[in-house]
Amino acid sequence: MKFKPLLYFLLLLSACTSMENAELTERATFIKTYSGIRGIEAAAAEITPDGFIVLGNMTIARDSVLTVVFKTDKRGNRTTPIHYYQGGSGNAIKALPNNQGYLIVGERIKTNPTAEPTDNVDIYSARMLHISNDLDSLKTWYLEDTNPNPTDPKVDYKGITLTISPDQKILILGTYQESILSPIRPYIQRYSSDLETLEWYDKFDLIDRSYRNTKSMHYVNGNIIWGSSIAAEQQNFDFSYVTIPFVQDGSTFINNSFFGQDVAEQSLRVNDIKPFFTPGLGFGIIGSRADSNGDNANIFFLSTTLNGNINPNSVRYFDVVLSSSNQTITETSSETQDYGTALTSTFDNGFVLAGHFVTTTTQVGNGLNDIVLIKIDQFGNSQWLKTIGGTGSETVSSITELEDKSILICGTNLVGGIPSIFLIRTDQNGELKN
Repeated sequence: MKFKPLLYFLLLLSACTSMENAELTERATFIKTYSGIRGIEAAAAEITPDGFIVLGNMTIARDSVLTVVFKTDKRGNRTTPIHYYQGGSGNAIKALPNNQGYLIVGERIKTNPTAEPTDNVDIYSARMLHISNDLDSLKTWYLEDTNPNPTDPKVDYKGITLTISPDQKILILGTYQESILSPIRPYIQRYSSDLETLEWYDKFDLIDRSYRNTKSMHYVNGNIIWGSSIAAEQQNFDFSYVTIPFVQDGSTFINNSFFGQDVAEQSLRVNDIKPFFTPGLGFGIIGSRADSNGDNANIFFLSTTLNGNINPNSVRYFDVVLSSSNQTITETSSETQDYGTALTSTFDNGFVLAGHFVTTTTQVGNGLNDIVLIKIDQFGNSQWLKTIGGTGSETVSSITELEDKSILICGTNLVGGIPSIFLIRTDQNGELKN
């Protein structure tokens, strides 16, 4: 199998301090990389009226992470300095209504190795950061345990993602954990459009297990939907089946569809959920399926109805080698280790799935992570598969189809232990062309 070295230019210039200044020829498609004052990793890229806004993180120490934000034009040329914000990491970013700038959600960690009890060695607080359109910091606030007794276990909170409702409410999805031995469960906050009022906050504990939530959530007809991986046992953090929580705004679960809960000895990790281009068709979901020991990892896709019911006939598995030769793939059919991390709907009601695979010495590749893009139709059938790789290790954080049907991919390239952020814009067929 032949893998396209589309990041060759990026990697040849990996020793440059400012790789984003190493221009390719002018083209509608592009590859751009961005380096910070030290290594920076991608979280997501969102569309702006004149280009893109990119969210990332720079790790100085375990309890010292800076949020990174910058803007580019539609060709990926950086139009602002890279901004660094203290106080924690960023996992998701959205433009706020009424031209109020952007809201970033993530978490802060405080570490005290001598803390008693052990639960308090690492304390997580969900962090919300409001920045202006010019990327100036306006406000930072936290959801945190305020119990003053230092000997009580502290509840950990993390901010995962957010969405904006049609009536301009801001909804934030996160997780909380009451102690080391307690399951990790979701919560939702709803703020007024001006961020001044917390209108609703609720925790969800329908299942006595740990949840691992998708990087996206969506608002549909007064309800909130996202995807979660569920641990088969309360203290088992090897997440083994999928659920699609469907929550009425301001209320509780009204639906909770499952996939894979009857299969023993497997790991199912759902990573992203996006609506079909025609919203009434429901949602597409991407993740990774592997044996319980991590072997035979494949990308999986499934779809749901508009109210979150999983369509069992939609389940598909993808392996770079087997899928490229149009072979039928079952749960455990695997020639490479493949991981699905993000997806985008397309104008024809299909999806482009994005992830990475680990090449080995028996295949053409570099032994690290290379990007894979898979175009599927409305029913999950593969239409094309493209790979992007070089001498570094590449992973995808987000993917978006743009108005002209081109595809924007944001992720992290690791070379020599130093991460940098990349943006890749391909045509609608996953190709780089002049």
